[in-house]
Amino acid sequence: MKTWAKASCLIAGAGLSFALAAQQPGGTRPGVVVDINPGRIILMDITRAGDRLVTVGERGFALLSDDAGKSWRAVATPVTRSLTNVDFENDKLGVAVGHGGSIVRTEDGGQTWTAVVVEETGPDSLLGVTSLGNNRFAAYGAFGLYFTSDDGGATWTRRTVISEEFENHISQVLAASGALWLVAEYGTIARSDDGGLTWTEIVSPYEGSFFGAVTAKDGALVVFGMRGNVFRTVDAGITWQRTETGTKMALNGGTVLSDGRIVLVGNNGLVAESTDNGATMQVQWATDGRGFAAVAEVPGGLVTAGESGVHVLDPAALVRK
Repeated sequence: MKTWAKASCLIAGAGLSFALAAQQPGGTRPGVVVDINPGRIILMDITRAGDRLVTVGERGFALLSDDAGKSWRAVATPVTRSLTNVDFENDKLGVAVGHGGSIVRTEDGGQTWTAVVVEETGPDSLLGVTSLGNNRFAAYGAFGLYFTSDDGGATWTRRTVISEEFENHISQVLAASGALWLVAEYGTIARSDDGGLTWTEIVSPYEGSFFGAVTAKDGALVVFGMRGNVFRTVDAGITWQRTETGTKMALNGGTVLSDGRIVLVGNNGLVAESTDNGATMQVQWATDGRGFAAVAEVPGGLVTAGESGVHVLDPAALVRK
C-alpha cells in the first residue's frame, strides 16, 4: 500500500470538543458557526485571504481569524470529510480540497462554502489546491489525480500528469522560474511550461517522498519532505544541492516571509529557518512536541496549523537540540 503524501505524516488522533451536527453532503452552508476549541482540532493547512487567516482540517471545518491568529471562529462547510488544503486567489475567492474527492469553494473569504461535485475524483483524496491567478485553480492528490478550473473552482477538468500510467500521490504544485512545478511521492518532480496542460519529469535528487516546495526570494526552488530532506535548485532543476538539516523528521509545509526568510515546519514541533534562500537551515523545536502541518506569516510573527490546532508561534518557546 502506498504511503499518503502529506496527509499520512499528520496525525492520528485527537478529539474535537463539540457535538457534530448533522450535515448534508452537498450545497451551501450559510455561515454556520460551530463552537470548536481551536487548539483541539486537527488542522492540515493555513493560508491568507487578504488580512484574514483561513485554516482547514478534520470533518470539513474551516477556522477564520481576523486578528492575526489571536482568536478564531469555526465555520462548517458542506462536507464532513477532512479538508487537507486551501488556497485563495484574493481576499474573497478560495477553494479547499480534501478526502473522498471533496472540493468546496467560497466567494466571501470563507464565511460560506459551496460544495463542488467532481465525479472523476471517485473516492480518492485530494491533497492540495493552488491558485494560478485569473480565476484558475489546480487541484491534485492521490494516485496522480490532477484537475484544473478556469472559473474559480466552479467546474473542473481532469488532466494527465507525465503519462497515463502516472499514479504517484501529488503533494504540491507551485509557480517558479516561469513555470509550474509539481512534487510528489517517490521523489517525483515535474515541470510544466504550458500552465499544467503537459508535464515533463525532472531527474530527482531523492527517491523518497516530497511534501512541499517554496520559491525563494532569489528565484531558487526549494523542495522538502521525508526524513528532513531539503534540496534546492537555481538552474530550473538541472542541478540540485542538498541542504543539511540535521534531522530525520518529516517537513510538511513551508512559506517565504515578507523579508525573504524561508520557514519550514514538520513533525514533533520542527521549525526550520533559512536566511540565505534555502542554502542553509537553522532547526529548532517547539517544546510541546506537537506536529505542524503548515505555517503562515502574520504581522510580527507566525501562526502554525497542525495536530493541536492553530497557535501563534512563540520564538521564545523554541529550543535547539
